[in-house]
Amino acid sequence: MTETTTPAPTYAQESLRAGTLAAGTQLLLDFIQREPALGRALSLIDTTDLRGPLDQAGLHALLAEAEAERDRCAALAERDARREESGQRPCTTCLCGHSDTAHSRRLTEDGRLPCTRSDCFCHDLTFE
Repeated sequence: MTETTTPAPTYAQESLRAGTLAAGTQLLLDFIQREPALGRALSLIDTTDLRGPLDQAGLHALLAEAEAERDRCAALAERDARREESGQRPCTTCLCGHSDTAHSRRLTEDGRLPCTRSDCFCHDLTFE
């Protein structure tokens, strides 16, 4: 069995890559200086977990992840609020008989948390 390894980049290749990054960063800084709103928008983006380039496809992927996380947390917050309002404990069953964790992790357009069980037709999480 032979292992194929990718050769390490040369200093010349790394210099070109760093130069490209520096040029792109300088261009972005130039645009931010002309349009401060762009700088404010960029300051909201945490690049810690970003994978890949900050191109249009990368930004769309980042947006989709952020929207999914926002929607998931909003549904969980709504579940917690309903549970607290009704004085129930975690994993309390809904009127449909399924636990609150069986209900959607995303609010519908009209703010409902329907049951996700295929055999259930409960349209909203209700404790009372």
